[in-house]
Amino acid sequence: MEPEFGIVAMLDALGVSNYSIEDAKRFISQKDALLKELMEVEAPKIASLFEKITIVEGIKSEFPEIKIAVFGDTIIICWPISLDARISRERRIWAVFPGVAVWLQRAVALGIKLGILLRGSVSIGEYLHDGNTLLGPAITDAHVWSQEADWFGVILTPHCRIYLTALLENEAKKKAIQVNDDLFCVKYFVPLHQGEKELFVVSWPIPILLEGANSGKSGLVVLSDYLLKKSIPKGTESKYENSINFFKWFEEKKYPKIIEEINAEKTKK
Repeated sequence: MEPEFGIVAMLDALGVSNYSIEDAKRFISQKDALLKELMEVEAPKIASLFEKITIVEGIKSEFPEIKIAVFGDTIIICWPISLDARISRERRIWAVFPGVAVWLQRAVALGIKLGILLRGSVSIGEYLHDGNTLLGPAITDAHVWSQEADWFGVILTPHCRIYLTALLENEAKKKAIQVNDDLFCVKYFVPLHQGEKELFVVSWPIPILLEGANSGKSGLVVLSDYLLKKSIPKGTESKYENSINFFKWFEEKKYPKIIEEINAEKTKK
């Protein structure tokens, strides 16, 4: 069995350990609806967008086929980066990552709508994939960090951040999308179970903020409406509070600039 190399995300659903049988049945139905929407609707959109806007060294590169494994309340997603004589693996990672970030944004936002609060992390590296068995450094890295944050949302592991930072240094003078662009990820002091740490965080509030703008509501109202449909088990209050605080910070500090830049690009065209 040959190891694969790629981008790996691990997502856990919060609160499932306390579910009754009826709750578990409802969760399975919600999870199936989530994966169906992500794979049949969102994945083709991102692949199509990737093909239109991404040209690497004059060669159009295909977006990798997503591989998913589900274990209980855990979803593992792999974007394998195959070897290609025409283009380096590093250049492909650089080109693919924004699409991965957008897919994860939509996963978290859609999960919130369906009543599934996803917490997870993203790593880059080698792993073994044999049917439903996934093992290796990238899987372990994603797993360890997916359990650390005291909220729902998706972080980049420190290893992933170092890898992408190295690419940033190498690709600084080339035409590429910056991985720390607020449209995809932002730096934030993430609340952990012990203290906090500055990490890259996937910009998951964007789809909800756009939904709010289209409906004439503030993003926070839209988020609150979805969260109010769920009960908050005692002892999990901090996860909700920390997530809402991040959302409010993003809405105030990051979102206006993102919209300004998008409108500026539309004006140029």
